[in-house]
Amino acid sequence: MLKQERQQEILNLIQKYTYLAISEIATRLEVSEMTIRRDVTELAQQKKLTKLYGGAQKIELLDKELSTDEKIQTNVEQKKYIGKIMNALIQDHSTLFIGAGTTNFYALSELNKKGLFIITNSLIAFNYLKENTDYRILLTGGELSATTEEFIGEVAIRSFDNLNIDIAFAATNGIIDNNVTTAQFEEGAVQNAAFEKSKITCVVADSSKMGVSDIYTFRPLSEFDYLITDNQISQEVLKHYSQYTTVLKEEPE
Repeated sequence: MLKQERQQEILNLIQKYTYLAISEIATRLEVSEMTIRRDVTELAQQKKLTKLYGGAQKIELLDKELSTDEKIQTNVEQKKYIGKIMNALIQDHSTLFIGAGTTNFYALSELNKKGLFIITNSLIAFNYLKENTDYRILLTGGELSATTEEFIGEVAIRSFDNLNIDIAFAATNGIIDNNVTTAQFEEGAVQNAAFEKSKITCVVADSSKMGVSDIYTFRPLSEFDYLITDNQISQEVLKHYSQYTTVLKEEPE
């Protein structure tokens, strides 16, 4: 493949996925990571994409948060893989918080522990659990966000006042350095309310979200017990984020 053709393929991929790690671009195009880094650097200098730590992103900033419908078909296998790691951390008869987001939604199908009590502010998670499991479910109150199909606001936050949670799982729109980010302050506030009542806190993010930042940092990565991601994360990116917390990319033995 000629250099010009390869760089156009990189731009096509970034246009489709918004962000991709260098390692994933290299795998898709079957060339070395070093070659992709050089291409990404050149394309960034030409202002055709944005170069980020370990990856590349569309140059235009999103002026609105992607809806659940827009996110639902992206990186599905990676999200299900993350669900297997989540399941390995959960004990039978635990109380869980499962936050909104398509990563948590796809992870639900991988949970097989007995006697779970699941708290969620996600409408799509609630509907899945109601139709496909016999778990006890608590759906928080609050104002429904039409974009993300989650309940937010003061009522949702107060839902956690008298709860005791064993382990909480939150999704994110992107993690850059020690910053776990989201598009709306209200979304992060609900998840933080759950974390304050949880013994173990986890952020879940497929590898495409590393080095990506949204508008608000709702919690430092260093305040999470675990970052759960997929096995497509590169060793370079893994090493970078491991300085802030324990990164899980495989099921614990």
